[in-house]
Amino acid sequence: MKYLLGIDLGTSGTKTVLFDENGKAVASKTIEYPMYQPKNGWAEQDPDDWYNAAVNTVKQVVAESKVNPVDIKALSIAGQMHGLVMLDKEDKVLRKAILWCDSRTGEECDEITKAVGKNRLIEINANPALTGFTAPKILWVRKHEKDIYDKCSCFLLPKDYVRFKLTGKKAIEISDASGTNLIDIKNRVWSDEILKALDINSALLPEIIESSAVAGKITKEAAALTGLAEGTIVAGGAGDNAAAAIGTGVCRDGQAFVTLGTSGVVFAHTSKPSIDPLGRVHTFCAAVPNSWTAMSCTLAAGLSLRWMRDEFYYYENKEESSKGNDVYDLMTSEAAKIPSGSDGLIYLPYLMGERSPVLDPEARGVFFGLSARHTKAHLTRAVLEGITLSQRHNLEVLHEMGICPSVLTACGGGGRSNVWRQMLADILKCEVDTIKSKEGPALGAAILAGVACGMFNSVEEGCSKFVSRGEDKAIPCDSETKRYDAIFALYGSLYPALRPSFAKLATLRKQLDGEPVPKYKSVFSVEFERFGKVISGVDTQKVCELLEKVNCPSDAVAYVPSESILEIPELKEDLQNRVFGGLEIEMGYCSGHNRVLNCLEYHRNSELNITGTDAIFMVAPITAIKDGIVDTNSVEIFFAPKGTAVLFYETSLHYAPCHADDGDVFRVCVVLPKNTNTQRPVLPKECAESRMLTHNNKWLMAHSASPEAKLGITTGVVVGTNLKLD
Repeated sequence: MKYLLGIDLGTSGTKTVLFDENGKAVASKTIEYPMYQPKNGWAEQDPDDWYNAAVNTVKQVVAESKVNPVDIKALSIAGQMHGLVMLDKEDKVLRKAILWCDSRTGEECDEITKAVGKNRLIEINANPALTGFTAPKILWVRKHEKDIYDKCSCFLLPKDYVRFKLTGKKAIEISDASGTNLIDIKNRVWSDEILKALDINSALLPEIIESSAVAGKITKEAAALTGLAEGTIVAGGAGDNAAAAIGTGVCRDGQAFVTLGTSGVVFAHTSKPSIDPLGRVHTFCAAVPNSWTAMSCTLAAGLSLRWMRDEFYYYENKEESSKGNDVYDLMTSEAAKIPSGSDGLIYLPYLMGERSPVLDPEARGVFFGLSARHTKAHLTRAVLEGITLSQRHNLEVLHEMGICPSVLTACGGGGRSNVWRQMLADILKCEVDTIKSKEGPALGAAILAGVACGMFNSVEEGCSKFVSRGEDKAIPCDSETKRYDAIFALYGSLYPALRPSFAKLATLRKQLDGEPVPKYKSVFSVEFERFGKVISGVDTQKVCELLEKVNCPSDAVAYVPSESILEIPELKEDLQNRVFGGLEIEMGYCSGHNRVLNCLEYHRNSELNITGTDAIFMVAPITAIKDGIVDTNSVEIFFAPKGTAVLFYETSLHYAPCHADDGDVFRVCVVLPKNTNTQRPVLPKECAESRMLTHNNKWLMAHSASPEAKLGITTGVVVGTNLKLD
């Protein structure tokens, strides 16, 4: 009988499975290894831990099975994607590998987006620059560990490193290469354009090979270590999810699976590259030649449950293990006693930041609605539900792309749980089935090995022979589906509401870690998004030149609503049409010397400020006003460099800008709908808000220390410390 080996190199450990020629698992062995987190959001592993685990699991499987090694015709590896392995000229590992779930590379992602162009990057690579991908990691090492970068002679991905150690030949397989941000997805080659834009030497990247191609053969040294026969064929293998697709029989259009391993994935096969223009889900090359995949990735799916196990079920885990039981069964059985919705507790599974469809490395896990009535079982069910709700979030994006599977095949630990499988069906609103084999990526790797050695003529043939549908399935329950529709509506609203807070938390983490942070936040930051946005394409250089011609006192603030010097026809027409949608506008200025808040104002329309110098803005949300009073604790401070066009929404409170720390004055062009700030209208019956109306389309709240308050021109009040910049 002939045999095939499939190796699943995961984040938690490596599992090797030996299959006979009928696809039956003969023997398997798993070895775990640690993940290192030297800082919050960082994740690293030692590549030699992977290699040693692969060698020892293969050795134990061969010994346990008592199969003649010459009958094992081929092997391949399914591997965790995106991890960066760096080798020197002697092929020694230079540093621990930075993993897929590491979120340190936010700045490098911005650099990649700027260098290549956001739309162009998606056009070539089908994916935006993401912290989990490999290219940002390369740039991070080049920036922060240049001595290591300069010694590097080769970049490899996790499974490709292990394969190199087994065969002595370097190559990167196509499905895994898709997750580097460096390839031309449609043409399945390294992108010269991206490499040039990022100044990455193509010589550092090995050749790309197909998943089922012969990548090399077991060396004499590897044979001695593993017990395999020297010369055993090693196929290219695949990224873990691409291999899992093959292992679940997803190799044709219309087929899809959901996996709940360390990460959570919804994965669909397509014969054409289907791309989400917003980059919320990924398009990769499939392990099937001339095919592609559309997939999402929730970074901390099973990882969330493992965290729950380690931190909340430590003693139960020891007890269940001593009985030969799996503590996850205990956890899900306890969760099953809790009604859907976990009695109003919702979990956001952002332990390691998030990738799909929320592109935010700064997001963090949240229990929303926690109360004294909630038990450990409630938290466990909320974690299970939160992970599954994130899969629905991703599935809805695939629906927008025209990918609408009626049945999903469940694999990974979640697929084996009756409780979780039913939860998947109820939340995703589709039938969830299983396959008989529980090996997923390892089975997919074995099928690819079978193609490489000629046991199968194609991947599709291998799937038809090795993959069988299981009897376990789950059908959506209408009453539960309706409950989860309401839960999902609230779940979907939480991230947008928390997005600015996640950004603030990231800054706080840096401060707590002793890292330097900017004195003022930037108008380009996530935290500014709720107040306004930066408008591109404005001729700010011309505006800066014109602002030099208007009044700018050195000891006071001058404000003019409409200034003819600024209102040149071509500039005014552009701003009127492009920014204000055709509304008539006035262009004035606010310039001078100021370092104090004093007042806050708002209009019924947005206001555009164009900075002729570096400037600082103090702003607050309009929702901070309560009965005509706003507290300065609601005020946030943002820096805008010279030549920035900043649009403040009508829901934002602001007033006179301040000059920057290194400037004596500020110069700002102020653009508003025409006749704003002219004489106040006479109202026949004034309400509370009308008494804050000081000019046409201008509502004002003043601090008691301000000249405006002393003149009594408004009933609007600013309380708290009158903010003064140092």
